Amino acid sequence: MDLWKTGLSCVIHPVGGRTLRLPLMRLVTYDRGGQRRLGAILEGEVVDLPDAVGHPAFPTTLEGFVTSSRGTVMDAAGAALERDDAHAWDVPKPRILTPLFPRSLISPGSMEVARMTVGPEHEVPWPSDAAWLEYEPKVAAVLGREARRIAVEEVSDHVFGYTLVNDWRARDASGAPVETSAGLPLSIGPCVVTADEVDPQTMFLTVKVDGDEVAKGNLNGGAWNLARLIAGASELGELERGDAFALGPFARPAHEPGRQLWPGALVELAAEGIGTLRNTIAAR
Repeated sequence: MDLWKTGLSCVIHPVGGRTLRLPLMRLVTYDRGGQRRLGAILEGEVVDLPDAVGHPAFPTTLEGFVTSSRGTVMDAAGAALERDDAHAWDVPKPRILTPLFPRSLISPGSMEVARMTVGPEHEVPWPSDAAWLEYEPKVAAVLGREARRIAVEEVSDHVFGYTLVNDWRARDASGAPVETSAGLPLSIGPCVVTADEVDPQTMFLTVKVDGDEVAKGNLNGGAWNLARLIAGASELGELERGDAFALGPFARPAHEPGRQLWPGALVELAAEGIGTLRNTIAAR
């Protein structure tokens, strides 16, 4: 699978006058015996991170990792992935799930109804009263520190990492939005990349529908808008670890090719450092 193929392999940090090459911290959730389990992408393979660390107190889910993301837990994860024997805990043929269930997800313009989530490679169900579906690609920031009344410039200090979101929409025959009691799902994935491993302002994204590229662009100003969204929310109340905020990366024309989707359509949202969030529209 190429969910996480990127051009990046490592990051170099200065440590005590020397340089240290660290593996990218790209975190996934996979199915282990019916349970959600924390994994990390290392050289194209999924490594079971709790097993690699080998400490009983280390979190076994990405949600747990996010809420304890500072200090020794993060250090232990990085050290485990640096070891020569890290691939001893590779997971054969992992079934990748939604990377995490945010404590909350704030996204301007999203439907104000209950939403389920689906992961990469999962089908998006077709609402019975929909004439067609639409997609809205977004980048999400997941908080790893509490935040209260922070400035825009301080937001990056509170972000644990970034992931991709596809915000699905339904339209009826007149083109009006359809908002069912259950709502359409949010696709999230394929991984969460830690904030110190990617610069959101330089992140380049592409969208493909049925293999044809229909949108591409640099996040650039969108990253600043995302930071403003988080800073603004922190003025209204304290933000918690695991809260997420999603925003569209670039403007989309009203008559964008491939905007209207029917059963069987394949939509791929790809970003450097994160990988590809790929979903197919299910049958009616």
